[in-house]
Amino acid sequence: MEVYLFTISFLNFDPLTMKSPFVLSLKFGILLLIYFQFGCFLGQKLKWENFNNRTNWRSNRLELQAGFCATQFTGDLGGGGGKGIDYSTKDIDWESTGKGVQAAFKFRFSRYFATKTEFSFFQIMGSDFYAENPLRHARNLSFKSNNFEFSQRLELIFLAQEFNGRFYQLTSRMRRKRSNFQLYTFSGLGFSTFNPKASFQGTLVELRPLKTEGQSTPYGKATLIIPVGFGIRLGISKQIRVGIEATCFKTFTDYMDDVSRFYPESGVLTDPAAIYLSNPSLSPELFLPGKRRGDSNQKDVYYRLGISLIFNLKNR
Repeated sequence: MEVYLFTISFLNFDPLTMKSPFVLSLKFGILLLIYFQFGCFLGQKLKWENFNNRTNWRSNRLELQAGFCATQFTGDLGGGGGKGIDYSTKDIDWESTGKGVQAAFKFRFSRYFATKTEFSFFQIMGSDFYAENPLRHARNLSFKSNNFEFSQRLELIFLAQEFNGRFYQLTSRMRRKRSNFQLYTFSGLGFSTFNPKASFQGTLVELRPLKTEGQSTPYGKATLIIPVGFGIRLGISKQIRVGIEATCFKTFTDYMDDVSRFYPESGVLTDPAAIYLSNPSLSPELFLPGKRRGDSNQKDVYYRLGISLIFNLKNR
């Protein structure tokens, strides 16, 4: 998780104020260099010949994967006690865990690097009902959103044993001929749609068109994302592997949960659903018009833990 926090802080920029696309390219270059140096350092320290053999890396050049995932969201809703901490797992509410499906195509173009194209459909959610902070709990805001996501990633495979066999034979006498696993880290670019909804009179209602903060125009339907994470792939046969991957997604919107700025002034909202969902507080006197509703200084972040079956498309 320390890798997550360092990377997200390092990439914490606003594309609307960024002086040049060169700045983004430079940051990615530095980040990948850091990861590469870390991988080389780890390999030198371990000096495990049996755990870092890439003789057959070309046999895993083309792969197709499909799987399931669990999601978590940290934005303006829910969270732990006390003041919220930016990008902290302290504010994760396990009761708000979502789920999704994912599919990807990977092309490995060197011993250490691969590129992966990934598509996902997943749900994120959040609720002040689970907040440990009394004020946030009384605010009583909530949302659910079904999202579609596309991303292109660059992987650094910093430790690998590629003898095209089974991982569970790693400790056997035949491990030099049969074991197969990879440890890797990655980053990239992509986009994600979002469509927050909340319950009004027993029905899920789309929040964007209601403009619950009194916006003159609705916020966008998609956001740029930067996925950063790490994973492991374990061989179960010559053609199939199992992959486990943890990813943090930095977004460039503060409206994935429909909460960002201030409560609207009286009379701005006229739709009954908009009036209620803008301020469903258990203690309305604490959340008056013009008071802060969210924190617009920090963009939303979501996380995903996925498990996939990986199929080798290259004939051996």
